[in-house]
Amino acid sequence: MHIDEKGGLNNIANSTVLNRDSSKPCLPSWILDAVNDPSVYISDTSIILVNVPSAMFAVIANLVVIVTIFRSPSLHRPVNVLLCSLAASDFLTGLVVQPVYVAWRFLLHHTKDPCKLVHLYQASKSLPFLLIGCTFLHLAITSVERLYAVWKPIAYSVKVTLRGMAKIVLCAWLIWFIYVIPLETSAHEEVYQPLENITMILLIVIPIGGHVLTFCAIRTNNKKIVNATHNSQQAILFRREKKAFTDMTLYTVATLLSIFPILLLLNVENSIVSGNILFPWASTFTHLISSLNPVIQIYRNAALRQALKMAL
Repeated sequence: MHIDEKGGLNNIANSTVLNRDSSKPCLPSWILDAVNDPSVYISDTSIILVNVPSAMFAVIANLVVIVTIFRSPSLHRPVNVLLCSLAASDFLTGLVVQPVYVAWRFLLHHTKDPCKLVHLYQASKSLPFLLIGCTFLHLAITSVERLYAVWKPIAYSVKVTLRGMAKIVLCAWLIWFIYVIPLETSAHEEVYQPLENITMILLIVIPIGGHVLTFCAIRTNNKKIVNATHNSQQAILFRREKKAFTDMTLYTVATLLSIFPILLLLNVENSIVSGNILFPWASTFTHLISSLNPVIQIYRNAALRQALKMAL
């Protein structure tokens, strides 16, 4: 989620924000060397042309999903609270992350003094970890929630309430912000880097592991519940939760694939090409998931489509 693996905001500030009279540059040399590079300019122009409309679509589409879920009593289910929270994270990605990134790549070529862009550079690197990372956090929570829903459908329907899930989501947002903001702003590099790596690994491994366990639970319960109880309440609940799991699997796979290009480039040394062309396009690929996710939700969720039709 972080393009640059050198550290948090304070570490970047310590290593890149230097006196103009100093012999060291105010920004990494691989960025300054790319300012007048025609290939980087063309690449950044293309990135801007991709990010601007996708950010607008992400804001509008995710806002539509959030408002529809809030205003439709038929959609007031615990799993939809998680979907709503995921849409909120994607909404903020389109509203904040992509505009900041576009501003950074645009002003890099249109500002006489690149040193004035240091804080914008810092923000363009840290905001994705804050907001896109929150998406992965909710995918981890959802993978555990889906496992319980298909393993114990009746117990889930009784114990997991709308209000309870809302509290879990709000706590997740709060804990994530309390954890990430100090990490980005005040952690030393020797502390920051291991914590960021561990966090990224957990946010990838937990959703994958949760979905594998849920798939195994579905296979175990398929015959035992459906064939044994036919049209009983347990079988109906199991089918409903299994359908929700399938939808969330598509959502999770799409989101995990979106960070694959960045993972491939993590060990690539920064240069004019890798740092200013490959990494920005890898980041853009990750940003685009905020536009794709609401499409997946609307396409796969028949109740959401029906509510949208009624609202229109």
